[in-house]
Amino acid sequence: MESTRPSHGPNQRHGYRPASSSESSPERRPVPSLPATPRHNGAGSHDDSQFTIWFLEFSNLYNLNLRRPNPSFEQTEVSPYYDDSSFYSRLKRQYHRGNGNIILTLFENDAREIHSKWVKKPNGEADVTPSGNGLPRASTEPERASLLNCLSEILDFLSRSERPRHSVVDEPPSPSTTRRTKRPSPDEESRQSPKSKRSRGGTTPLRTSSALSGLDTGEVRALTPVPEPTAPLAVRDVRYGQQHGAHEFAPSVNTSRSSFAPSVFSEAEAQEGHAVFPPTQDTEITVEAESSQQRSKSFSRPVVDSPAPSSSTERAPKASPNEDARLQQDVTRFLMELEPTNASSSVLGPTSGDLNPTQYDRPAAPIDDVSPRKLYDASAADDATFKKRLQAVWPALPGHLQNAPLAVRWEIMRVALHCGTPMEELHVPYEPILNDQTRLWDSLRRLPAFEGKNFPEKSKPEAWNAAMSGHFRSTDQIVILAVSLTLNSAKVGPLFKLTLQPLRLDLPHRLDRRFGSDRFLELVIPSPYTKDVKALSKGNETVILDAIHNWLVKGPHVLLGRTWRSFCTKQATPKKMHKDDTLRPETVTILQERIYLFAENGNDFVRTEMMQSVSPKGEPTNSHTRMKREHLIDWLLQIQRSKKNQKQSVYKLFSRITLGLSRTNPTIVVQPHQIRHREKDIESPTGKVMNDGIARMSTALARQIRDVMGLDDIPAGYQGRFGCAKGFWIRDPEDMSDEIWIETYPSQRKWECDYEEEDHRTFEVRNASKELKSASLNLQLLPILEDRAINTLAMKEQVGKFMRDSLLSDMESQKEAMKDPAHFKLWVHENAAPQRRQDRVRLGRVPWSCGLPISREDQMELLLSQGFDPTKLEFLRRIAFNLRKDKCEELQTRLNVKVGRSTYAYMVVDFNGVLAEDEVHLGFSSKFTDEQSGFSETFLHGMDVLVARTPAHYPSDIQRVKAVFKPELGSLKDVIIFPTKGDIPLADKLSGGDYDGDIAWVCWEPSIVNNFANAPLPNIPDLFGSGVLSKVSSSYEHLAQSIKLRDVTTEFIDRAFRFNMEPSLLGTCTNYKEKLCYSRNSVRDEHAIFMSTLISNLVDRAKQGILFSEQDWDQQRRLLNAKQRDNRRANKRLDPPQPQYKNNDWAGNGSPTHIIDYVKFVVGKPMVEQELEKLNRYLGKGEHFDKDLVKFFEFFEKLKRPYELRKKEEEAGRFRKTTWETVLDELKKSIDEVAAEWSDSRDDFEIKRENTYDKWCSIRPTDKVNSRTVQSLCETTLRDVGLSQWDLLKASYCFKLYFKRNPAFPWYIAGYQLAYLKSVAVSRGKVAPPILFTPEMYAGVRPDGRFIRAVAALHDGRRFEQVSEEVEGVESPSDEDE
Repeated sequence: MESTRPSHGPNQRHGYRPASSSESSPERRPVPSLPATPRHNGAGSHDDSQFTIWFLEFSNLYNLNLRRPNPSFEQTEVSPYYDDSSFYSRLKRQYHRGNGNIILTLFENDAREIHSKWVKKPNGEADVTPSGNGLPRASTEPERASLLNCLSEILDFLSRSERPRHSVVDEPPSPSTTRRTKRPSPDEESRQSPKSKRSRGGTTPLRTSSALSGLDTGEVRALTPVPEPTAPLAVRDVRYGQQHGAHEFAPSVNTSRSSFAPSVFSEAEAQEGHAVFPPTQDTEITVEAESSQQRSKSFSRPVVDSPAPSSSTERAPKASPNEDARLQQDVTRFLMELEPTNASSSVLGPTSGDLNPTQYDRPAAPIDDVSPRKLYDASAADDATFKKRLQAVWPALPGHLQNAPLAVRWEIMRVALHCGTPMEELHVPYEPILNDQTRLWDSLRRLPAFEGKNFPEKSKPEAWNAAMSGHFRSTDQIVILAVSLTLNSAKVGPLFKLTLQPLRLDLPHRLDRRFGSDRFLELVIPSPYTKDVKALSKGNETVILDAIHNWLVKGPHVLLGRTWRSFCTKQATPKKMHKDDTLRPETVTILQERIYLFAENGNDFVRTEMMQSVSPKGEPTNSHTRMKREHLIDWLLQIQRSKKNQKQSVYKLFSRITLGLSRTNPTIVVQPHQIRHREKDIESPTGKVMNDGIARMSTALARQIRDVMGLDDIPAGYQGRFGCAKGFWIRDPEDMSDEIWIETYPSQRKWECDYEEEDHRTFEVRNASKELKSASLNLQLLPILEDRAINTLAMKEQVGKFMRDSLLSDMESQKEAMKDPAHFKLWVHENAAPQRRQDRVRLGRVPWSCGLPISREDQMELLLSQGFDPTKLEFLRRIAFNLRKDKCEELQTRLNVKVGRSTYAYMVVDFNGVLAEDEVHLGFSSKFTDEQSGFSETFLHGMDVLVARTPAHYPSDIQRVKAVFKPELGSLKDVIIFPTKGDIPLADKLSGGDYDGDIAWVCWEPSIVNNFANAPLPNIPDLFGSGVLSKVSSSYEHLAQSIKLRDVTTEFIDRAFRFNMEPSLLGTCTNYKEKLCYSRNSVRDEHAIFMSTLISNLVDRAKQGILFSEQDWDQQRRLLNAKQRDNRRANKRLDPPQPQYKNNDWAGNGSPTHIIDYVKFVVGKPMVEQELEKLNRYLGKGEHFDKDLVKFFEFFEKLKRPYELRKKEEEAGRFRKTTWETVLDELKKSIDEVAAEWSDSRDDFEIKRENTYDKWCSIRPTDKVNSRTVQSLCETTLRDVGLSQWDLLKASYCFKLYFKRNPAFPWYIAGYQLAYLKSVAVSRGKVAPPILFTPEMYAGVRPDGRFIRAVAALHDGRRFEQVSEEVEGVESPSDEDE
């Protein structure tokens, strides 16, 4: 049944409520209403999110369980001791007046005094004495009430100290914010506890916790009358303005008297004079500087775990009558620690304020934190230890290598790190001969420091040659420098272990092309918020987090004689590690971050006395000019030149850097007069942008781009980057001229760009539209198809039928093809991944490693083309079977059901306006054929189709529309064209998509389409209005103004790094939503809609500056868990269980009913197991031995004397080996040594193969004989390509020795030579000899399907009719030709 939730208000079930909920529940206490934005009368304004984080941390630190006015939380129970509903507004008022630090200090002193009175009596033991060094956290409700009463008195005192005026963040006056709580009225007695005594104890650093990664395990809202015991705080020092924009202008406690940070005030409000005590006009506060030793002592108290809850905690005694006087003294003493200065450095300018008109300068040091967590800082010793260990991560480069080329330095250090050899132990003076990669590695292997050690994988020759070219690039690719860090398990030494990756080639990005790829370093590091990293701080995680962030952002990184600085970060692919050291082996996922660094300076840079703002273009690798990262960012984003760019939010502007790091194909440089910048997008009557992310280009420009990229035909469009614009450009179907032009729309332009430099005017291609093929049905679409099905059972059965049919078809085609090697080669080619062609084009050859191609498809093609039979050779048969097995296992895991009449296509729009609303156009560049259904057409017309986009969450994310053919759009093929008419863009209906390169799934299968009904667009809850999410929108301009003379770029990067490296909850929420929808068997109830909305917002978290912490998620999750259908799990607030289809076997009750369970367990799994067994039986057992491969060795073996004769001579004492006996015996020893290393190696397979192959290639004829005949076997020309007589002899002998003991070893080491021997053997007696190809020609060879089918038919004794048809189609020669 569909949800009937009203549109104006969320529902309590999952964290939001209807508008009328407060009236309908009389027992619920009203939550204080807060204005959306604080009122202000000064130059600055406040973001409530920064106070909210401060509030939550303060509450959590002392277990106060304070509530905040969030309509997503339902107050089910109220404390019988104390009404804490007013504290949020009262604390907020004082916080924005700049009194947050005073509250923290006074409360900490008084809390310790109260805490000393709490006598813990575990097990009721009467002789237990209080512990005076514990963290003053409440563990029972009476203790909480005492602390809250203490807090109330502080707030009362601060309120009375204010003059009556309208504050910038004042709330409407209420009794709760002005009433004195020392003597409660009779109606308040039941809600207030006795008062506590106050003391003047010294300030003790507080222990910190993170607001955005789980402040603590204790609840902030009041769920139960008595707080639950909490685990020790996970401490994290997240500096305001460095961790989140929400923290941006809040400074911290500063106990130093030598310099004053306005730590009592929030930065903006300090300028307005919102302080506590106004000094008299003739009073000047003068204090002496405190020594560093004294300062260090004040922060040396150790962090102590929170006390265990006790049932016998005593109440604190009542306060003394002269509290106000003591509070006055405490605050005065606190202010006396501050050093007054003038107001000349105020960012916001002079402002009025009548509590404290004295103005203060901002300190030169970075702004610190005013949050509660800052008071309990880590010890200086720990901080220094982490800094020292982090600095030790980068190894020093020996002086004798300073002048070596960068690639040589890179390889030497890479080998040393892999082998665990200190760089200082390497005595390898640089000589030009080391520029040859082979000679470099040979020299390294001979060093004593590397004796007996395995080397890492060698950089590919093409990458090495490009790195040595002088510009670190090949014709169309650049060399990438990449390193990775893994956590060092040792307690001493570098905090991370450094690994340099092999040099590799890839497409360039814009910054590569402009400044040189050798100036950019990609660093992959474990997320600082992973469990293992945080554990290093022993419960005080702020130390390790701050140390890592400061190390990454602020410190220079000296590596390979260059000084690098970070400038961008984004999430890297998580790393999966298998742990077998547990009772049950498990796979652990480690989150990783990718950091981009820029080389500002180096020992190979020239003109180091010059510091140009932007380096010249085209500098050689060893002749770069010094340049700062701030100029790099400004060159790309043009921040200083554009006020519009400065007004962008910090996080959105930072996200734009990644556009300059997109790896693309640079094509045509467009001239300024050829660029058409449109002022407005195409908008609907309701104001929606209908062409979000898409524009047009001329046909002539599209043609030139095609020529540069080497495409067969002009595609309909390109996904690309152009200056500040990103998106998709289609060619104008009405433009038939030769004019070059391109347009951009506001929705494409991400910042303001002047397009002066050529690199900003180069059209960069990420992808082009291409010929469409049948597609698979994504797993995420199945629940929506089931939900929107008119007949649910028919939909499940139809999807199951598609899986069954496609699996049977693939199995039968493979079995049929394996009957004939040529036919099987054609099958391999047709079923290979599309990426294979791209790899061949990129490299100009088949990707190869050691003795065989890298991919299994290429291995099979090589062996098949040289004459091996897949049903006879076990090595080839095993490859074929494993390839099919892997595809079947992937099918079971991902459940990508192939639907013949469906495809994936780029979404574009109809700029001509010929399509009506809910009409689409789809044409094909060649006949789209589905063998199962017999469909074969070049366009769709007059039929309904389904369009969707993944990931899909809402039921409306699949839309049923009408496919029509429009002649005006007929030239745009292999893209699906959406209308520009209507109120809402069709792409926006599909998971909030746009047209900047999004791909749609299109299905015109009648059995699916006709059984589908569209869902109305969901009533999306406002998660920002309901307080579930909040957003930080501080601009770059505001940041620059706030820090004045400090390094704006460093502050900008630091804040963005801290925010972007926070744990993303997108994956967590997506997994939870999958479990929730499965357990409720619904994708459209209010809970599913809430989760879908949350996930949609979290996708853009980093760019939009959205705040959603682990604590926020935990609160929402608890509410969702409480509304499960499983009462047992609901009562215990347990997460929904994993879906059954996540398991290997069905473990549910009865038969599977969910569509994914049905497809997997009823259809997929039984079919896969059955068909794999059939295929295995069909293939039978092949042979490891092939007589054709040992004939070459047998020829040389005959040169040895017969075994009986040798034995007789040996017995007679006159045995002496002949030349060939010596050569072959020594060769056997060498092969055995290499084979032993292969078997003993525990390295990754690629490294194992590389190391073994290097030793294999080093096997030469023994020097125990001096024979020109033997030496002639190593003729240089043939030896260089691996086809000398010696190479063939090694391969043949190795196969003879190990075909049974280690069958795979000869193939991976000498597969090419064995294939050559086979081709020679099977070609004997044939009219034509075997043919060799050059690498380029071989990469372009593709099997001729018609020829293969014709030959197969002739071999079967059948006439192949197509042969005669082709002959008849050939025009007969004329008489003149004869």
